[in-house]
Amino acid sequence: MIRKIAFLAGLSLLITLMMSRRAALNASFSPGETWEEETLTAPFDIPIYKSAEQLAADRKSLLEGFQPVFRLDTLVGSTQLRNLRADLSSDPSLSPERRQMIYNEFRHIYQRGIVSDGERADYADRLVRIDSAHTLKTCYATDLFTPSTAQNYLRTQGVEGEQMVRYLTPSLHYDPSLNASLREQLLSRLSQTEGIIRTGEVIVSNGQMIDQNTARRLTSYQREYDNRLGQGTSGLILFLGKLLAVAAILSVSYVFFHYFSSRHFTGWKPLLFVFLLYTLMAAFMALVVRTQFLSPYIVPLPVVAILLLAFFDTRVAIYGHISVVLLASLFVRFSFEFFTVNFLAGMVAIFVMRHYYQRHSVFKAVGAAILTGALSYIAFMWMTQGLLKIHYLGILWFVANGFLMLGFYQLIYIFERLFGFVSDITLLELSDTNQPLLLQLAEKAPGTFQHSVQVASLAESAAKEIGANPLLARTGALYHDIGKMENPFYFVENQTGNFNPHSMLSPVQSASIVRSHVTEGIMLARKHRLPAIVQEFITGHHGTSKLYYFYAEEMQKHGSVENPNDFTYPGPKPVRREVAICMMADSIEAASRSLGSYDRESIDALVEKIVDRQIAEHQFSQAELSFAEVTRLKELFKAKLNNIYHVRVAYPSAA
Repeated sequence: MIRKIAFLAGLSLLITLMMSRRAALNASFSPGETWEEETLTAPFDIPIYKSAEQLAADRKSLLEGFQPVFRLDTLVGSTQLRNLRADLSSDPSLSPERRQMIYNEFRHIYQRGIVSDGERADYADRLVRIDSAHTLKTCYATDLFTPSTAQNYLRTQGVEGEQMVRYLTPSLHYDPSLNASLREQLLSRLSQTEGIIRTGEVIVSNGQMIDQNTARRLTSYQREYDNRLGQGTSGLILFLGKLLAVAAILSVSYVFFHYFSSRHFTGWKPLLFVFLLYTLMAAFMALVVRTQFLSPYIVPLPVVAILLLAFFDTRVAIYGHISVVLLASLFVRFSFEFFTVNFLAGMVAIFVMRHYYQRHSVFKAVGAAILTGALSYIAFMWMTQGLLKIHYLGILWFVANGFLMLGFYQLIYIFERLFGFVSDITLLELSDTNQPLLLQLAEKAPGTFQHSVQVASLAESAAKEIGANPLLARTGALYHDIGKMENPFYFVENQTGNFNPHSMLSPVQSASIVRSHVTEGIMLARKHRLPAIVQEFITGHHGTSKLYYFYAEEMQKHGSVENPNDFTYPGPKPVRREVAICMMADSIEAASRSLGSYDRESIDALVEKIVDRQIAEHQFSQAELSFAEVTRLKELFKAKLNNIYHVRVAYPSAA
């Protein structure tokens, strides 16, 4: 018990650690609606956060007023002016006054600054700042020279000559890293809030229409609520609350599976499998929630119900589905909506799938889950947002969910091998009469094979009648007598002519050989690796009943039976309903072959006699069969045998 408690506690802690550390305020609202909850007041001071649109507009406005900075490279100007002065001094055709005038014009150009044509075009008609020796000077970009505008300016001042162009080099350069840093500094001063809601102030009143301003106040409250309750002592309390919720779900699941579905959860493997599915879905939810751009509706929660139905029964599938959806709902904000949508999707998948005989049943169940989930999602959107505000592309999340379900379902083979389970797909494969073991049975013991086929047909119909697993009943019945292959001629259905090998044996020896077909069958089943659930039909189809024929023969010969156990099958008694059905069908089919007449009264009396004797021997005491179900089974067997042995029309002989 301590280990079980430790396991549940550890698993609860693991799943809780996957969850967000933020609180979840479950309050849905949209502008234009009426607030139908109770009046909401501020429990603490709440800053009113700007909307994303407003922040984007403020950011744009700030950046539009940003003045880019150009760095002035004084070395370029001084070098070029020095070269110009030297070249002018060496030109004898120029007077000193002319030389000075040309020099002054070039100095004027470099004082204003030269930028490249492309950079001036990028910032035309905008104020820019020039960084000169850590001194900022503001001017319009159009006031700056480019090499081409400087050349035009020189022409207007009477300075001609193509050779002058070589002295015009850009001295102003745009600094990307500096400007990026300045923009970040500017945006850092952008306020994220506008105003404050004081403690005790009404945020929204009951019945109040939610306008844009009220919606912003509610959004701010929600944001601050999440942040505050996820930190410090409040954060610890939040964590403990989630831990208790997870622990409660897992504990109740354990109690249900262990005490109310004990025939499926006899060992630790089934329980470990269910909790592994819970953990995988919780990890998937945690991953999706943290990405923020994925919808939680993409998590294939209904596949848990499909997998549980494949290995167990409808009750386990329904409860397991409810539990995993409850766990997943703890990861999201609007948990009721999320729970309802996934609950309905999984339940419909269970109803559509149930026991299947064709592989496309999985596709039907997944398709039904997608359709149900999408319709439920649309219904909630209509209730909360109306017709005009729904993003119908959200339905694509359910389509993706369906593909993930189909992909996840492919792990069923791995689960079978890891946990020793048997799915309906495996049963379907085993029920194929071309299986090697069944072919051997048909070759070595043809009478037993035909008997097994008839029993399988009866068992399948009977299982359908009371809601048991018809595929399991059919498959188990096909293999229940495989042990007769070892000594086929000691069983009446395989004997030909009038020779009976039992005539040469004592009743005890005959009973021993007949009883051995159970142990021989188990050895064959293990050799051919038949699933344990199929082996139950081999050991349980006779239960602990007596071999009455040889028992009576022993009584006639000796007047008493020294050891009654020599004439009793080793058992155990049937535990599964399907094995109990096989026991009835086996005895009834075998006994029906020895009837003297096949009228309705004889068949009905035979069925009543055999089933009543099995009840009197308490063969069904461990199986979950009610008296009402037994009565329905008897009526079905009567109807089936009457159909098999009905009187046919006598055809006239040929003349």
